[in-house]
Amino acid sequence: MSRRPHRKRHGEEHGEEHPDERWMASYMDMVTVLMCMFIVLYAMSSVDQQKFEQLRSSLATGFGTVETATVDTAEGTIVPAEHANDEGESFAGGAALTDTEAQKQEPGAADVAAPTPSPSPSAGGDAAEPATDRERAAAEVENLRALQERIDAELRGRDLADAVRYVIDERGLTIRLVGSETFFLPDSAQLTDQTLRVLEGVGPVLASIPNEVGVEGHTARLPDSVPRPLDWELSTERAVNVVRNLIDTGGVPAPRLSAIGYGESRPLAPGTTEAELELNRRVDIVVHSGQPEDVRALIPEIAAG
Repeated sequence: MSRRPHRKRHGEEHGEEHPDERWMASYMDMVTVLMCMFIVLYAMSSVDQQKFEQLRSSLATGFGTVETATVDTAEGTIVPAEHANDEGESFAGGAALTDTEAQKQEPGAADVAAPTPSPSPSAGGDAAEPATDRERAAAEVENLRALQERIDAELRGRDLADAVRYVIDERGLTIRLVGSETFFLPDSAQLTDQTLRVLEGVGPVLASIPNEVGVEGHTARLPDSVPRPLDWELSTERAVNVVRNLIDTGGVPAPRLSAIGYGESRPLAPGTTEAELELNRRVDIVVHSGQPEDVRALIPEIAAG
């Protein structure tokens, strides 16, 4: 009778076929760490150099060890080490610098008090640039009025102060020679002696400024029997003769001058009376403002105020 083989207990059987495998946990951890290290190395091999330099400079500036002109991408308050208290939270006895102020601060100037603001115009410093369109328009009106006073002073010295009229509007300063019979021979573009004397006072002043200058000729309403092109030809020729005098006698640079004739198309008055006809019969010397359109649109309101 055969004897049945002795059956081993479950614990003994497991111990022989499955020895202790706890070492594999440490091995897998080491493999995971190695994999992470190689991933980091690969990522660093393709780093954006510009961003890396910004990060490096930001960290160095944040710890207060290096002054740098590189843009600091960090946000918040930068506290140089020599100004931090024991907790490293703030300046000792002073206000913290903002990022922009810390970048503007020159080396060795950490212990210097905050810069004094620029003096206002009333304090005797350089005049501040006008900040708004209205301020710029007001400054332009002052410049145009100063120009008008210069021209008026020149004409008063020649007893011609009443010979011209002035208008300040969105275009600039208009010097208006009203009444063509006063400044030109009848139905002619030839300049009279009075016109020459007026231009002798106006020309040198215009030559001293950088503004563009336009000369515009106008005629009064002509009878229907007069051929239509005649008023355009007459107004244009008068404007051209004034421009020629400003160049030859006044010394105004030619590239800054222009001449145009409007004929009777832009009257100032209906032209039903002799006084209205005389007002329409004119030559305008326009000193154009160099300001943007939004600023020039505010000039008439300010000039009238």
